[in-house]
Amino acid sequence: MRIIVCPHDMGTGGSQLNALDLAAGVQEQGHEIMLYCAPGRLVELADSRGLQWVPSVTGLSLSAAWTAGLVRLARSWQADLVHTYEWAPSLGASFGVHALLGLPQVMTVLSMDVPRFLPRHLDLVVGTRELLDRADSHPYRHVIEPPIDTEADAPGDQAQARARWGLEAGDFVVSIIGRMTPDLDKDAGVLGTIAAIDQLAAGQRAVLIAAGDGPSLQTIREAAHGVNERHGREVVIVPGNLSDPSSAYVAADVVVGMGSSVLRGMAFGKPAVVLGAAGFTRSVTDVTLPDFRRTGFYGTGDGTPYLIHAALDYLASESGECRGRGAWSRSVVEAHYSLASAVGQLEGIYRGAITRRSGAAHRTVSLVHSAAGYGSHLMTQARTGGVPS
Repeated sequence: MRIIVCPHDMGTGGSQLNALDLAAGVQEQGHEIMLYCAPGRLVELADSRGLQWVPSVTGLSLSAAWTAGLVRLARSWQADLVHTYEWAPSLGASFGVHALLGLPQVMTVLSMDVPRFLPRHLDLVVGTRELLDRADSHPYRHVIEPPIDTEADAPGDQAQARARWGLEAGDFVVSIIGRMTPDLDKDAGVLGTIAAIDQLAAGQRAVLIAAGDGPSLQTIREAAHGVNERHGREVVIVPGNLSDPSSAYVAADVVVGMGSSVLRGMAFGKPAVVLGAAGFTRSVTDVTLPDFRRTGFYGTGDGTPYLIHAALDYLASESGECRGRGAWSRSVVEAHYSLASAVGQLEGIYRGAITRRSGAAHRTVSLVHSAAGYGSHLMTQARTGGVPS
């Protein structure tokens, strides 16, 4: 198969890394992959994995230029299928290459909601069982939990990783890797973690590595600067985007975050604390794992401040529990989140989409319904002053 894969963005983020991991895995099975994406920091990672790519305008919003470029690529490259990630590329491709050329399309949505305006006749892939149940208006829906390459993401030499960051052997190190953005309250979680490390650092050598880029990066750097000034040392390290964040995971004692970022940290053998929206804070344990497997390592709190300090303080003081929970975390990822299994499942979805090819009449009815839904969504957003999500 010749497959065009369209990540919505190439900055560091779970959806983008998921797209690259699966694309590389499918390519290793003998299929041809072409990425269609806006230039970004993850292009270096794509190149290192042998993935070809064609530049586009941003896929973060609906764009006629993005859609036209995809049509040109699909024609010239003679693609068999297009796989889009998140709402804007999915909608753009469905009204472009799918509507105009009849090219089979698979959509993946890894955000915490599936927009109601997405075409319902296309295959939809979501990342959690909870979303699978909620997306019951899509008859061809599938769940692929965030896959982890457990060979690449594995426990490593912590002393060497810490030396790379200028850290000491006795430091208690926490890492959070992901987008610095208000979306899903991700920046609030980072700021809450900075506040917790600030407290811990008053009594011990606690350090936070907060890596990633996004619109809130400057705000987070300013908060880190204030903490570092107060303690007279680099308590909070904010390096921006890392094309390969492995050393930040290996250096850590604990990882915090949400979604696939937490799973990657667990693959490195680290205990994890999940930060969701509205102050949600919960450690990953054998008790909480069933809920997290359903929700995709995410949650929504009641709006109270993030209570991260207590979870981190416990793990800092109980080194045996910290190590034991880290080993357990690795075993969970190996058992349930294998990249090889996800690649095999995705190949089956691709073949099904190509075999099933919807007729023109069915396709048209679904796309008209989708266009009406998107128009209604825009009117609602205009009234409330929001933007599509």
